This record gives sequence, C-alpha cells and structure tokens, in this order.
Amino acid sequence: MGNEDSLEDVFVAVIRPKNQVSLSSKEYRAKAYEILLKEVPLEGKEKKRKKVLLATKIQAGGDKSKSILDYVDETIRPISNNQGFIGKRVVHMKKFPLDGDNGGKEASLFVVPISVKDNSKPIYSAGSPSFYCFQDIMRVCSETSTHFCSITSKMLLALDKWLAEQHTVPHAIPALFRPAAVERVKTNVSNPAYSSEGKLSDGGLHMGYTALEIKSKMMSLEKADMCIINPLYGSDLQYTNRVDKVIINPYFGLGAPDYSKIQIPKREKWQHGPNCENLKSIVPISKVKSKAYHWTSRILHEYKALSTSEGVSKEMHHLQRLFLQNCWDIPTYGAAFFTGQVYTKASASNHKVIRVYVGVNTKGLHLMNMETKVLLISLEYGTFMWQLGHADQYFQIHSGDNKMNFIVHTKQAGLIVKLLMKLSGQMGPNDKAVTDKYAYG
Repeated sequence: MGNEDSLEDVFVAVIRPKNQVSLSSKEYRAKAYEILLKEVPLEGKEKKRKKVLLATKIQAGGDKSKSILDYVDETIRPISNNQGFIGKRVVHMKKFPLDGDNGGKEASLFVVPISVKDNSKPIYSAGSPSFYCFQDIMRVCSETSTHFCSITSKMLLALDKWLAEQHTVPHAIPALFRPAAVERVKTNVSNPAYSSEGKLSDGGLHMGYTALEIKSKMMSLEKADMCIINPLYGSDLQYTNRVDKVIINPYFGLGAPDYSKIQIPKREKWQHGPNCENLKSIVPISKVKSKAYHWTSRILHEYKALSTSEGVSKEMHHLQRLFLQNCWDIPTYGAAFFTGQVYTKASASNHKVIRVYVGVNTKGLHLMNMETKVLLISLEYGTFMWQLGHADQYFQIHSGDNKMNFIVHTKQAGLIVKLLMKLSGQMGPNDKAVTDKYAYG
C-alpha cells in the first residue's frame, strides 16, 4: 500500500436517490435519499453496535478518485450479488479534525453518488454495509448520539446541510447524479496505434477494422452526415514539428493608418519619374480589362485642367469622384467575398483544383482566382441558376447563355446561396431563413 506516512485517512458517504423525481426537486427532503453505513461492535460491548461511514486509507499523491471508487466497488460487492455499484464521480466535501489517538490530524469526507435505487433485493452479508433511509438516520443523529461514532455524527450533520445547500443551486443535484462519462459511451472504436489499459468491455468493438469498415460502422451507428478519415493513418510517416513556412504581417499591431497624411503627388511627378503609374496601380489593368487605361488617363487629364484653375480641395474632391465612378463600373465592386474551390478536368485521367474567391454583390456572382486575383467568371442575375448541395458543402451554377455548368465547393455555400437570393430579389427583408434551400434560383 506504500509508506504509512504517505497514506491519507478518508471517509466516504455513498448516497443514492430513492427515485428519479427527487433529482429535479428544488426542495430538499432527507427521505428522498439513502446512505450506506456499516455497523461495528463497541469495544468491550459485543452486543452493542454503532453505525459508521465507510473509511479507508489512500495514497496522498495518487489518483484519489480511482482509489475511492475501487474501494466502494469492492465494499459493496457482497450485498449486490457480486455486481458492485458504479460510482458516478467522487466529490470532496470538506476536512474534519480527528480526536482520540488521532488528535491533531484531519480526515477528508468524500461523497460518492450512485444510481437511483432499483427494485432488486440486497443480499444480507454479515459485516457488510447496508443502505439506510437518510431521514431515519438524521432523526437520531447528533454529536452526542450513542448510535454513531462521534466523527460519523459530525460528518452526517455536515452532509445533511451540504445536500440542502445543493438543492438551492440550479442544476447542481442533476449534475451530481448524472451518468458518468464512461456510462455515456455507446460504442467505442479503438485506435490500434494505442494500447488500452485495463479490460475492454464485452460490448466494445474489437480492433482490426479497416478504414472503410470503421467509416461504415460510424455512419450506421451515429447516422453521421460525414466521416473524415486521416489520409496519413497507416502510412508509417514519421511525425515532425518542423515548420515549412512562416509569414509575419509587418503591419500587425500598428493600428489603422492616418488617412489625413495621404496626399496627391505634384503634377510633375505624375508626368515623370517612377510614380507615373500610381493611379493605374490602385486597380490593376489586368483585372478590369482595357477600360482601365482610358479612365485613368481621363483622371490625369482632368487633374491637369483643374490644377491650373481650381482650388486644391475642390480639385481633390473632383478626382475622388471620378475615381469612384469608375470603381462602380467594376463587376466585383461592393461584393462580399468567400473562399472556395473549383475542380476542372485538366485531362482524361486527373482533375485540377483552382482555389477561388466567390464574390456576391447586387450585380451577380463572380469567381476570382485566389492566387493571381484574375477575374475568371462574372455572371449577372437572370443569366444563371444556382442550387445548394448536400449538407451545405457546395453549390452548383448553371448558365444557359454561356453554356456553363460548374460546382463550387465551400463550407460557406449556405451563406452564398442565401445572399444570392436576397440580392436578386427572391427573398424579402422579412424572410428569416431560406424556406427551400435546394430550389433553383
């Protein structure tokens, strides 16, 4: 058992409700519970006996919960047809000072809740503990009671007060007696890479299932919509914590920029030097086709005319207005962007994956290459139809005018379809949800 100095004295109060209804009651009644007590003969008086709580010694630095539950199970087996009682959990109530030969020491009282009383008759076994109605026990319990050891009396009085306090706390009593985690496990699929300690239950699944068999079993048991299998399982690849690439944002933590410090360069710098492309670089020409050159040139022309006859503030306002007017003509202006993937058939034997930004605005739907930022597809409302896929994992687009039919895979498919319906006018402002999310738009 270990060094005597490393052992700790503990007392255990095993309690159980008489029925399920008492667990939801806000009013505490001692008659709703039963407590497990032992009878021991008094020294020198064999015919007289006193009731005591279960008591044992456990390792001070070990797993106290497991040691106490094992002790309770072993103690109760003789009165339960060798079945034992599964303790739901171990709750430390408080410490009590000991008297007599152990004066100066303390002992902890632990509460072990177990299942609601069943209808089976307990088996009588000499010297074994028995369950007693807690109300009957408390009627004759006092610190000077001759029916109990003094330490047991103190602990029972404290336990009675503690249970009354728990009933005043919302959900405290149901939580105390709710099934333990091991009781809530229906089926367990073990990872053969790890060995389990202890005995496996007879109802558990055996090792040796293939990945496909485990997937089928989980789908049938839990009715899961999706089962994700680790593709590296069984590949014997060695784990490494080496980082492939780290990208640090140099502007993180600097706060929002001071827009008041942004100024339009002088006229000479717009015509000569490395900054002559400033306005063009704001909206890359490749993304708005050839129109970008004409409208940026127009702004430059307006700037030259205004700068010779107008004030600086009016000149800046006019240029900003021109800039915004051309931005409004860009197909993706004001769009909400989402991330997704499109699979294209690169050849007869394989498929190519393109990561895209999915833009939705008042004009329609737009797909942009995530890496190159090139606009791939731009469809206006009325020229295409959409359909939300299974489990909101993708959506399908069909355009009769362009003879296109493609699927975009994204976890945000539900949000995209809802936004398409709202901005295309198919869903009113008072609609709280999409009533038929699998319908075509």
